[in-house]
Amino acid sequence: MMRPKLDEIDHLLSTLFLYIEKVVLVVVGGLALIGIGELVWIIFQHREVSLQDLLMMFIYIEIMAMANIYFLRRAVPFTYPMFIAVTALSRLIVLQGKNIAPENLLYESGAILLVCIAILVVRFSQRHCLGEENEDDAQK
Repeated sequence: MMRPKLDEIDHLLSTLFLYIEKVVLVVVGGLALIGIGELVWIIFQHREVSLQDLLMMFIYIEIMAMANIYFLRRAVPFTYPMFIAVTALSRLIVLQGKNIAPENLLYESGAILLVCIAILVVRFSQRHCLGEENEDDAQK
């Protein structure tokens, strides 16, 4: 007799968390858009565009794309955060400049290589082992 009441509570909580998740994703997307706006404003003020600015803009765009994909599919492909990690690591290398210790550059580039290999493994397993739809095909 208690089970129907618990099912109602579970459904109510599930719905509540679903809407909270959507609100937070809209906030994340909005903050990424604000970040892009601030970056464009800084570029306009300094009258120069640097590689680190462009890489930061790509990070913001990937964050917005990740939020958008969630609304379209109700799930975020695991590779999206990995792409953001590659861009962030690349930006880190650019920010450190030419005075970086060579071994640190090797570690950071090795980290990029590992993340790229992980992306390939995940994509391969999704296509061939799990039989899931390709991320690129799902967007068409």
